[in-house]
Amino acid sequence: MIKNTVRKEFLQRRMNIQEEELQRLTALMAANFQKLTLPQVNYLLSYYPLASRNEFDVSVCEDILKERHLLLRVAWPKIHIDLHDMEAVQVEKDGLFIKNKYNILEPIAGAIIPPQHFDVIFVPLVAFDERGYRVGYGKGYYDRYLAQCRPAAIKIGFSFFDAVNYIEDIDEFDVPLNFCITPHRIYEF
Repeated sequence: MIKNTVRKEFLQRRMNIQEEELQRLTALMAANFQKLTLPQVNYLLSYYPLASRNEFDVSVCEDILKERHLLLRVAWPKIHIDLHDMEAVQVEKDGLFIKNKYNILEPIAGAIIPPQHFDVIFVPLVAFDERGYRVGYGKGYYDRYLAQCRPAAIKIGFSFFDAVNYIEDIDEFDVPLNFCITPHRIYEF
């Protein structure tokens, strides 16, 4: 399958999940995430999930990491649409946020965390394949950013669905995940 076909199919499948089922799947995914053994995490790059697209609520897993790593610093992306890139801005407890062009909340202010600092990165996705390659929303912000991160940074995706067999149109800019958490299993790549 090619990315556009996968993206269209899985966005529709995700939008068809009813609220009660979404909550059940979220609880199963959080339980699977808790089984994951991670090294010390000082910096986490997370993101604001889009409820309007039935994205998995990664804040549940942020909270799990905050309980395990008391000094954890969390950042969210801030997208520079005109430059086709993004930076990571530390989220402050009482910080202010604004919605960007894609309706995603971003921190207005905060320390910019260099890509090399992140130990764990939660990577948004629409679908993924059995090799750990993901289909995002098609703008390439994350792949460009992930290329700047340390190779040892652990990249984790979350999906309500199992992996597709193979995404055909992967290129040299696509960065694979290390793990993908689903309601029924943890994929490791």
